[in-house]
Amino acid sequence: MTTNRRRSKQFRNAFRRLQFKGIRVSRRYRMHVKKHLRPDGVLPDFLIIGAMKCGTTTLFKMLEQHPGFLPPVTKEIHYFDSPLNNARGQAWYRAHYPSERDMQAAEKRLGHAPLTGEATPAMSAPMYARNAAELVPDARIIVSLRNPVDRAWSHYQHYQRHPKPDPLDFQSALERELSWLAEGNTITEDNFLRLSPTAHRLGYVLRGRYVEQLEKWFEYFPKNQFLILNFERWVQDPASAARRVAEHVGLPAAKLNATRSNQGGYQKSMPQACRDLLTEYYRPWNRRLFDMIEEEWDWPC
Repeated sequence: MTTNRRRSKQFRNAFRRLQFKGIRVSRRYRMHVKKHLRPDGVLPDFLIIGAMKCGTTTLFKMLEQHPGFLPPVTKEIHYFDSPLNNARGQAWYRAHYPSERDMQAAEKRLGHAPLTGEATPAMSAPMYARNAAELVPDARIIVSLRNPVDRAWSHYQHYQRHPKPDPLDFQSALERELSWLAEGNTITEDNFLRLSPTAHRLGYVLRGRYVEQLEKWFEYFPKNQFLILNFERWVQDPASAARRVAEHVGLPAAKLNATRSNQGGYQKSMPQACRDLLTEYYRPWNRRLFDMIEEEWDWPC
């Protein structure tokens, strides 16, 4: 890479960092104001919790087509999984959602009760389930799970487009994380804030261990409140998946057009050595998952 191209890339990344930070800070302070002007925001009826890079944006975007769904100001609020946002308080969180007046007006117009909910795909965050259960214990939970091998590659490729891309190649990144895990490390509530700047880079492998994440969620929510979707199956008919989600959360049937959102369009394929490594690594985790949900999916186990 020439010096000019390198500088151009550095400039673009720096600009994107400022842009992303500006958006986050702007929304944060808008919600601080709104919580005083509109303090009667409702709480969500459902949470789409993940997993990351498993189609949560597609599901949410299709639900937005449903006349009975009144969305929050943003798909991902990160209140339950972020200690910093959680400390802003319930009023800050409610400010993201429609008001009671909005919901009542929609009910008169629709002839049935509308619903609202969010999609923050951070189910692996150690405090997410507990915080959610404390505030919205009756919320319906939607989970979409992708073959963890492919999810890890999509995660890595996604992060390469981040303003601060991972400097390591995928093989080295996996070895770094597997070594970190082999030392007995994990992300906990106590170290979350310290590790959160690098949590993505410590999550290519970790976020695909779905069973241990769902075990934590099942401690706080009964299983009948969950809808667990197989990404590889529903992506073949996303409109049908959106209808299943709508039915699960309690929305009446409606025509929802099939769409795909937030597709990476990655040109590179995963190195075969990495695929082989991850395939073997995830076999026992997949087996435990299938035993827990009492289903058999077409993943190595």
